[in-house]
Amino acid sequence: MDFCKFVNVFHGCGEIELPEPKGIAARWFFIKAGCGNTSPAASLPFSRLTAGPYSGGYPTGYGDHMPNYHSRPPHFPEGKGLLGFSHLHQSGTGAIGYYYNYAVVTPRYADSPLRVIPTNEKAQPGYYSANLNGIKCELTVTKRLALHRYTFDKDEGEILIDFNNNGLNLPGQSRKTVSGLKVNLYEESIVTAGAEIEGVKIYFAVKAVGGTFSLDENNRAVLRPKKRERIAQLRVALTVKGHEKALEDLKTPAEFDSAKQAALDEWNRYLSRIEIKAYDDRIYEIFYSNLYHSMVKPANWHGESFIYGGDGPFMLDFNTLWDMYKTALPLIFLICKKEGENIAETLLKVGEHLGYLPNSFGLNAQYDVSRSQARMLGAYVLLTAYRFGLEVDPKRMLKVIITDLLTDDKEDFTLFGRCKSHTWLLDMSDACAYAAKVAREIGEDETARLLEPHAEKWTRVYDKNTGLLDENSSFYEGTLYNYSFRQTADMEARIALAGGEERFVKLLDDFFGFGKPAVKQPTDPYNYKSVEEGMKLGRFEGFNNESDMEAPFSYIFANRHDRTCEVIRGGMKYMFTKGRGGIPGNNDTGGLSSYYVWCALGLFPVAGSDLILIASPFVKSAKIKLSSGKELCIKVNNAGDNNIYVKKALFNGREIKNHRIKACELIQGGEIVFDMSDC
Repeated sequence: MDFCKFVNVFHGCGEIELPEPKGIAARWFFIKAGCGNTSPAASLPFSRLTAGPYSGGYPTGYGDHMPNYHSRPPHFPEGKGLLGFSHLHQSGTGAIGYYYNYAVVTPRYADSPLRVIPTNEKAQPGYYSANLNGIKCELTVTKRLALHRYTFDKDEGEILIDFNNNGLNLPGQSRKTVSGLKVNLYEESIVTAGAEIEGVKIYFAVKAVGGTFSLDENNRAVLRPKKRERIAQLRVALTVKGHEKALEDLKTPAEFDSAKQAALDEWNRYLSRIEIKAYDDRIYEIFYSNLYHSMVKPANWHGESFIYGGDGPFMLDFNTLWDMYKTALPLIFLICKKEGENIAETLLKVGEHLGYLPNSFGLNAQYDVSRSQARMLGAYVLLTAYRFGLEVDPKRMLKVIITDLLTDDKEDFTLFGRCKSHTWLLDMSDACAYAAKVAREIGEDETARLLEPHAEKWTRVYDKNTGLLDENSSFYEGTLYNYSFRQTADMEARIALAGGEERFVKLLDDFFGFGKPAVKQPTDPYNYKSVEEGMKLGRFEGFNNESDMEAPFSYIFANRHDRTCEVIRGGMKYMFTKGRGGIPGNNDTGGLSSYYVWCALGLFPVAGSDLILIASPFVKSAKIKLSSGKELCIKVNNAGDNNIYVKKALFNGREIKNHRIKACELIQGGEIVFDMSDC
C-alpha cells in the first residue's frame, strides 16, 4: 500500500485555517500563536540531514512568518520569496533561540532578484521541488548526504553556497552568522568548509557534478554549470567529526532519482507501521500527514555525539522535551524499537556524562537553556520507554534519575519541598512516584525509600478550598487552571483533595467550558492584552498548545468517560484539518501531530506510568506493528462522526475496566474492539 500518497508534507507549515468550531470546541481559548511551524524540507524518518526551501522565515526558515508568540503570526511580504535552499531544520518549534538553516544554496542568473517566489512547488516524503525564475530546483536526502539537482532553462546560470548562514533572515533583525569560518577549494569539484555554530564545530563537504567551483570575495562557493548541459548537481555532507569524515561521506553511493525513490520507500515502510481504515476519506490525509510529522524528529546522529563521544547511538533535537514527552516520544516507543532504544540510550549517556538530564538539547552546546520550563522530563521519557518494553536497564535508569533528582538546582524541592513553579514540583513528585514503583518491582527497596517521600509532596501545591493549584506560582504557557488537571500518580487522592468525584467533574466542566458561552480567539499579534483577558477565563487551551493536552483524560478517573469522548471528538473534528493550516498550534517537534494519531486510535499514554487510557477512536480499524514485534489490531464497531461514546471495549476478549490498559500488556499485541454509540 502506498501510504505516502496520503501525506501532505506542507501540512501545518502555515497560519491556521481550521473549521469554525461548534459545540464544546467553541469554548476553548488559544494562548499560543495560530501556526503549526512545520517544515516541508526533504527528510528521511528521524533524518540527520534535511534539505529545504529557505526564505529566512520564522522558525523553520520557510514561509513569511515573523517571530510570533500568540494570536495570528505577523507576516513579512518578502518571505513569500526564497533566498535559496538550506540544510537542517527545526520542526514545529517556537522561540528556542537557534534555528539551523546552514549552508544556503542559491541557484540564480546574473539578473535574478535576491528573492524569487517559487512556482510549481511540490513535495512528497523525502523530496521537494520548485521552479525559481526558470530554474527547476529539486532536493532529496540519504542517511549521509543531501542531494540537489538544478536544471537551468538557459546558459549563464550559477549556484552560490553561503556557509556563513546561521538561522533566520528577517527584516529589521540582524542575521546570525557562524564563527571562525574557513572555506577551501579541495578540488575543482569539491569545496570544504568548517565553522563553530552555536558552540559546536560543524564540517561541510560539497561535491559538484556538472560544473567547477570557485570562491568569491564574500567567501562563498560559486558553481557554474558546464555550458550547454544546464544541469548541475550537488552532494552535501555535514558532520561534527571533521573534514575527513565529511569527505568520506561524499563517497557514499547516491544517484538523485534512486535516492528520491529510496526515501519514498523508506517513508512507506515507517508509515506502514500503522495501517488504518477510515469511514471518511478526509481522515487518511489528516492522519498520515500527522503521523509523518511525528517521525521527522528526533534526528538520528548515530556515532556523532559531541556531548559524550563514542560511536554509538546519539539522537538530537529534543528541543521541546516538555511537549515531546507526553505523546510524541511514547508514539515512537510504541512503533519504532530501534529509534526508541536509541532515544533511551542517548538520554542515559547524556545524564551520566552531564550529571543531570537536560530539558532540551539539539545541535547546540548550551544544554541548560530550558531549565525554567519544567523538571525531570528525561525521567518520564526513560520510564515510558521502560514501560513500553524497550531494552532499558532499570537499575541504570534509576541511577540516572536519582543523580538528576539530587542536583543542586533541585534542592528547593528535595530539601524544602517548595519550588518557584508548582509545575516543577508536580513534575518531580510524580517522576519520583513512577520511579519508586519501578524500584519496588525490581527489588531496589533502598532506592524506593529514597524516592517515596518526594512522591508525596504534590499535595503541598493544591488549594483544598478550590480543589485547584494555588495561585502562588508562575506557570509556563498557561495558568493554574491549565495545570490543575494533569494526571498525577495518585488520582484517587487528587480527586479526594478536590472534594470528591462530583466536585472534580464540576471543576473540569468549568475548565472545558460546558454550559459557558463561546469565546473569541485573539488574532492581533501586537495586542497581548486580549490574550491576558482570555487567560482569565481559566479555560482549556484547545489543543493549541501541549500544556493541558492530558486534561480531557482526567474525567476517566472520576467515572465520566463520556466527557472525555465529547472533548476529544470535538477537538479532533474542529482543531485538526487538511492543508498548511491544519495543525492548531506550534507542533513542537511532533507534540500535537502525535496527539492526533493517538486519539484517532482511541488511546492515550500517561507518560512515565504503565497506563494507557481509552479515548474515542475515529477510525474503522487499525493494524499497528508494535516495537515488540507483535501486532495490535483495533476494530471499531459503528464508527462515525456521531458515534463518539465508547459503550464497551474489549482487549483480547476481556472487557476493559475503568477505561485503562497496562502498557506492558498492550505492547504484547492482540485485539481491541470498541463498540461505539451516539449516546
